[in-house]
Amino acid sequence: MKLKISPLRTIVSFLLAFLFLGVALFFMCWTIFFDFPWDFRQPLIIGLWVVSGIVFLILSLTQNYYILSKKYVTVKRYTKELIYYFADVIYIDEEKSTKKKMIHFYTRQGHPRYLNFDRKGILYQTMLEKCENRMSKEEFERTHPDVKL
Repeated sequence: MKLKISPLRTIVSFLLAFLFLGVALFFMCWTIFFDFPWDFRQPLIIGLWVVSGIVFLILSLTQNYYILSKKYVTVKRYTKELIYYFADVIYIDEEKSTKKKMIHFYTRQGHPRYLNFDRKGILYQTMLEKCENRMSKEEFERTHPDVKL
């Protein structure tokens, strides 16, 4: 089953990165922007920034999704695929996940992973049901004392 990531969270996070990149671009080219009168360079830089931002936003909305299988979830980001087996998930922080609308879980190696909620929260409910090797918080802290929750 293919699950789309929430478009609102994608747009908000993309806009923050887009604005940060715009500020960085402005400071890299500040001598060009304070050179009056403006010639073709300033509108060209702004136009390329806006057009590339729109293209990457459209790609982010269409090329990022989850594929849910019986034993694993595949995270598809552009051309990259990440596979997380349900048997490898040992702890899901339910409190943080519901509060932040982002699935916060740990693998067998103790590595934290974060996945945005899909539109209806199906992935989160499926992970709670199918991850049979889940531990309690106390058990997880005992087995992985170096991991900060």
